[in-house]
Amino acid sequence: MSKKVLIIGAGPAGYPAALRLKELGAEPTIVESWDFGGTCLNRGCIPSKSLLDAGYRVHSVETLKSLTAEGKTLDFTPDMLAWDRIKARRAAAVTKLRTSLEKLFELKKIEVARGKAAFTGANVATIAKAAGPVTKAFDCAIIAAGTRPAFPPPFDAVKALLTDSDRVFDLPKLPGSVIVVGAGAIGLEFACFFNSMGAEVSVVELLPDILAGEDALVARAIKTSFEKRGIRFYLGKKTAAVETSGGLKTLVLEDGSRISAEEILVGAGRAADLSALGLEKIGLDWDRKGVKVDAYMRTTVKNIYAAGDINGISGLAHSASRQGEIAAENIMGASRTFDENLAPRCIYTWPEAASVGLNKARAEAKGLAVKVSRAYFLGIGKAVTHGETEGFVQLVYDAADETILGAQIAGAAATELIHVLAAAVTFKLKRTDMRELIYAHPTMAEAIYEALRK
Repeated sequence: MSKKVLIIGAGPAGYPAALRLKELGAEPTIVESWDFGGTCLNRGCIPSKSLLDAGYRVHSVETLKSLTAEGKTLDFTPDMLAWDRIKARRAAAVTKLRTSLEKLFELKKIEVARGKAAFTGANVATIAKAAGPVTKAFDCAIIAAGTRPAFPPPFDAVKALLTDSDRVFDLPKLPGSVIVVGAGAIGLEFACFFNSMGAEVSVVELLPDILAGEDALVARAIKTSFEKRGIRFYLGKKTAAVETSGGLKTLVLEDGSRISAEEILVGAGRAADLSALGLEKIGLDWDRKGVKVDAYMRTTVKNIYAAGDINGISGLAHSASRQGEIAAENIMGASRTFDENLAPRCIYTWPEAASVGLNKARAEAKGLAVKVSRAYFLGIGKAVTHGETEGFVQLVYDAADETILGAQIAGAAATELIHVLAAAVTFKLKRTDMRELIYAHPTMAEAIYEALRK
């Protein structure tokens, strides 16, 4: 008799879990109260990349301006773009992908229940549907309910007056000036976009540097590039209050300084959405970071698993998908574990940034002796011909046998190049192994080869 598995949430953790369970012969039911695809597809990864693509095309116009014939001008400015059309392009991409996903579930004959699910016991949940509540029994369950934007104090008291990474797509017009709170991936991507649209952008960060946890050289490369384009940084600054007056919104910092703009976007992370799941009724252990799980994605209730942002491990969509698949396979008898170290971390600004595995600081904190090599795009043929010479590829090796422990990239195509090095980290390849590859010329990937030769 096949296992009945209830999956709460149809985002990047939930829907891959459902598909894998179906492949393995289970009877999955996926419950979703919102749009299929979750935050990533509808309000996160996909729509933000549509905006960033529009911004990068504007950014690229500067190159075309330098190539115009003598006496000719390319009179293009960002204010010539229609915000409504940018939003419509984003919406069309989201709708196309969501529709394809829904059709895939129809094709696979996977049961989809529309409504909110809450546990009433270790093997039963209630689904609040529009027509009334429905009781659903299950053998195992996967919680994949995702997260929502976090508003730390003092922003929580005025969050209705501010925007965030979910609601930014609903702004009625492009602001002429923006304060971005938070210098992580979310904050920097939106800072990059609004700057490309001609807005004055200020980034306020509580920590002393941007991109906490990433390599210091990567952070420096991104910050330097942003500052050249006019983005201002206020690092190590804590906000004491938020004020609104005369169409402007103002941050009052603890040092007494004030920063004003037409819009404030709070990109200070996300919080697990644990509301109304009925976790207290089944004795499941959780805290402010999310639902507690082991390496197998199993919660403190043996037949219930949690995958994706809701367990607080990673916060990346591709990590969520792998966790969902791992949970599915373990429900069906496997013993797979999730290694956060193997998941590429990507930032889609320009220049891009990406990393995988350990950087030098993290490796040394683990007591490892390491060596580092680095190659700059400034000496790479394709980078020079494309005018994309910012950044570098950096490799971290075990000092004894030169096993590749990690990699960091800042520069054009970083989010694509990182997968070559993710394979190296995953399969514990050595420097000599990676040098055996033939790297096509001219490509940005030649920077990897040059770093290997250093």
